[in-house]
Amino acid sequence: MEKLIEKLSSLEECLDNTNLVKDIKKLNEEISNDKELLKLLDDYKIKPTEENKNKIIQNDLFQKYKDKETDVNLLIMQINQKLKQISNKDKWCGK
Repeated sequence: MEKLIEKLSSLEECLDNTNLVKDIKKLNEEISNDKELLKLLDDYKIKPTEENKNKIIQNDLFQKYKDKETDVNLLIMQINQKLKQISNKDKWCGK
């Protein structure tokens, strides 16, 4: 079990050092400092109209973030598939 924890820690460290994770963290920080985008998001929470939604979607920073978010979700799906394969192998091997 200890070996598994070490492997997971290693995976987490590797992921943290990927450009994808670094990019999304940077974008997240930029969004939290972008007063205009934050105001648009707040306005949308208060009044979720199509007009407010379109303003957010048209924001370049938001678009970049959503693109990276999609890439992160795809990476998560790939990791889950690999873990499922490993899990299935263990079941077939009687482990």
